[in-house]
Amino acid sequence: MTPAAPFGFREVVFLSHVLSEDTPVFPGDPPVTISPAATVGHDGFYLQRVASGEQAGTHWAAPAHFGQGEATADQLDAADFFHPAAVLDARASAGQDPDFAVGIADIQRWEAAFGPIPRYAAVLLYTGYDDRWDDPVEYLGNDGAGGMHYPGFGADAARWLIERRQISALGTDTMGVDPGADTTFATNRLLLHGHRMHLENLCGLGQMPPAGGWIIVGGIRIKGGSGSPATVFGLIP
Repeated sequence: MTPAAPFGFREVVFLSHVLSEDTPVFPGDPPVTISPAATVGHDGFYLQRVASGEQAGTHWAAPAHFGQGEATADQLDAADFFHPAAVLDARASAGQDPDFAVGIADIQRWEAAFGPIPRYAAVLLYTGYDDRWDDPVEYLGNDGAGGMHYPGFGADAARWLIERRQISALGTDTMGVDPGADTTFATNRLLLHGHRMHLENLCGLGQMPPAGGWIIVGGIRIKGGSGSPATVFGLIP
């Protein structure tokens, strides 16, 4: 029997990929390695050794990821991991243009349909790119010349959301909240200050309603860390 979803929500769902050695990583980041550390037959218990970068798989980033002197993973508050969720469905635009960047007009259209984005929300970009997870070349939009092409949030939209809606997080089902072609990481540099975070390599955002849901972000509170691989839960009203 499946237990009831918590806090009066009708359903709880996973919004994160399973971490494995096949997990795509950002170019230059450490690969994920998983190896036996103990077995029931030999040691009486089962244990694996896992090694990866802090930003491997579905993950969150602390402000220190892009800002010297900003909060590290262990300096965030418990409340920083709970967010009302606004899900922007950009599958049509992302399917037509791998370099699509969410703009202010896209956010205003969403608000015209669903109401103002709540304060402290996580704004989540649903592109459908999680369907490409098993093909790293397609997922990253590798152009063969070292460039990457996948959708993200434009810097103008990120600034508007931070200043006008006081959001707490940006998230996406691609490798980054910045469009892949933006090598300046402008959106990350605007976002990651104070107690804001990014959420990258999400999956299953189609399970979430555009408005009214919440997310809970799990992970490891690494001392001095830039972030953590994460299990992210969606709470559906």
